[in-house]
Amino acid sequence: MTYCLWNTAVIDNRTVITGSFNWSPSAAHQNDEVLLVIESPLLAAHFTREMDCLWRGAELGINERLARKLAANRRRCGSGVRRVP
Repeated sequence: MTYCLWNTAVIDNRTVITGSFNWSPSAAHQNDEVLLVIESPLLAAHFTREMDCLWRGAELGINERLARKLAANRRRCGSGVRRVP
């Protein structure tokens, strides 16, 4: 299986916004990022099909693998809750 990190938005089925921009204050004000705005219904349809395909196969929530990883981290690091004496 191939994985790809996309920072992408499709607006009104015609505009694609994509690039390395992480939609955060750091990305907007500090980092060197790339952001493309492309007006193309054809490209928007392609990205929409791809995202629909990814969502159909998505495992939402905490799956078994993540639950095991969380439990191992809690055993190693504690709950993460700061205890005040």
